[in-house]
Amino acid sequence: MNLFPYKPRRNQEKIVRVIEDALRDGKHLILEAPAGSGKTICSLAAALSFAKENGMGIVYLTRTNSQQKQAIKELKEMNVEGIRAVSIQGRANMCLLIEEIPLLQERYAGNEEVARLCRARKKKSMEALRGEKVENRCPFFENFILTRDDLKFDRVVAAEELMEYGRKYRICAYEVNKMLARKADIIIAPYIYIFDEFLRESFISNFGYALENSILIVDEAHNLPDFCRELLSFSLSLNTVKGALKEVEDYGINDSQLLHLMEALERILERMKNDIQFSETSDALLPENKLTEEMKREGVDVAKLKDMGERMVTYGDIIADIKESRNMIPRSFVRSVGNFLLRWIEMNEKWVKLVEKNEENIKIEGYCLDASLASSIINSFYASIHMSGTLQPMDEYRDSMGIDASMATFPSPFPEKNRKIIYVNGVSTRYYMDDAMVEKIVRGLEKIFSTIERNTLVLFPSYSVLGRFLEKINVKRGLYMEERGERQESIMGKLSEFKEKGGIFLSVMGGRLAEGIDFPSEELEMVIIVGIPYPPPSAKQGALQAYYDAKYGDGWKYVMEASAIRKMMQAIGRLIRSENDRGVAIIFDERAKRFRKYMKMEQARNAEEAAEMARRFFSQSG
Repeated sequence: MNLFPYKPRRNQEKIVRVIEDALRDGKHLILEAPAGSGKTICSLAAALSFAKENGMGIVYLTRTNSQQKQAIKELKEMNVEGIRAVSIQGRANMCLLIEEIPLLQERYAGNEEVARLCRARKKKSMEALRGEKVENRCPFFENFILTRDDLKFDRVVAAEELMEYGRKYRICAYEVNKMLARKADIIIAPYIYIFDEFLRESFISNFGYALENSILIVDEAHNLPDFCRELLSFSLSLNTVKGALKEVEDYGINDSQLLHLMEALERILERMKNDIQFSETSDALLPENKLTEEMKREGVDVAKLKDMGERMVTYGDIIADIKESRNMIPRSFVRSVGNFLLRWIEMNEKWVKLVEKNEENIKIEGYCLDASLASSIINSFYASIHMSGTLQPMDEYRDSMGIDASMATFPSPFPEKNRKIIYVNGVSTRYYMDDAMVEKIVRGLEKIFSTIERNTLVLFPSYSVLGRFLEKINVKRGLYMEERGERQESIMGKLSEFKEKGGIFLSVMGGRLAEGIDFPSEELEMVIIVGIPYPPPSAKQGALQAYYDAKYGDGWKYVMEASAIRKMMQAIGRLIRSENDRGVAIIFDERAKRFRKYMKMEQARNAEEAAEMARRFFSQSG
């Protein structure tokens, strides 16, 4: 605890000791501790002390930028002499050139396209610095080259600080970020920098410590299994194929074989809209050889798919170069189709073939079932710490990540009497709710709203379910709702008004308000969960459950139960973030009793009794 900058709260010394033991043994550790436990400072204090003594580096991974800020804040509080730390973000987030050129400001510009743009501009800027006359340069990179030897920064620097500095002095923040990373003992980075194979190579070349001489810390680790599966999944949409056909025309690609293939793919995808029987969530399993058979039917020589895919990638690279020269994001739809085909023909049993429909668009997807294909790199580190407030069931996380790890669970540092969890018997959202069940839950919600006039967050399984209740519910206080696809600024505006004026906020499990938003003190005192947030029935979930059934013998626990309990615990965690917070969570679903092994809860026979239990709790707690 010699680097701990605060007076330790309850359990923090124990958490630090458990981490120190794992580091001493060079082991992986899975650690669950509720919100307010100080996981960030505990992990950094323990890891930094060990790393300093043993000449090691630290890689701290986060899912969101706000989590990066918290880690930087704690490192600045620690103020350890001689230790350098920096948070890093991708080019797409840090490129100042994009902010100045309207044609580059595409909504979906990714790191790959921005990296290509960056390489081309840097090359031209270097030519300009040698005295050649060239266009389409990057003035930010040129200023970095001219001033890099004179740049001075604090020992602990956030990526956001570098962005502000870059705008002020017109210097490339991304290059400064890389320069500082090479000198850093601690790097705070997004998940993708370690789990994406291409970005990992770049990361390793810019970090002064080998992985086997580094400690890995994974924050909000409950997100990692799904992140790894999505990272290795890939898809091809009808809109992408149409974009590729337009590129063929616009850029004069004279290759009849490729044109025939893309036109065939367009027809195949159009037919699938009507020929496939989709699930309630608009997806379906694609029969193993369906795409190949459809291409044969269209007269495509499937034996030459690899060759055609490689040609598409080559043409796509040329198109991207032309776009870059025109001050456009160097994206190519032709290249995207080629890359999809090359990955599709190499798929094995650890991927499942799916088709998904979304309004007028439709896509074919190769969905990765095995997260450990991406997460296996964890075993290259000296040791790792995986922490979250919601990792139950922990054996599922361990197995999904493919690591041999010890596990530790800690209770909330705050008094147990500060929180009450109630589940209501006699109601459920299982299967299809008839109007009578919706009406029963609505009357129950209204009873609670009228009895407990405190700031309340109500979370539904989906927007479609929320819509059914919104039509019927009668609320006499301020009512707010997070709408499907609503912009962040709009939601934050409603949230500010809700916190200030009070009322009831309707949202969905897994939405922005269910995770990652802090509600200090009276800003939120009650969370109501309508229904158990099991993943909706889909072809993807069915395939994932079957895969884990075959691999571990318990697909339901690994896929359905794990997702539901983590979402509920995340939502309930919004209530208690400090020792002064008080709150009640009410679950409107009798199936909640299945989860009593994960969290303490009391049964209410009906909504009226739940309302009375909540009223007594608040009257006793003041």
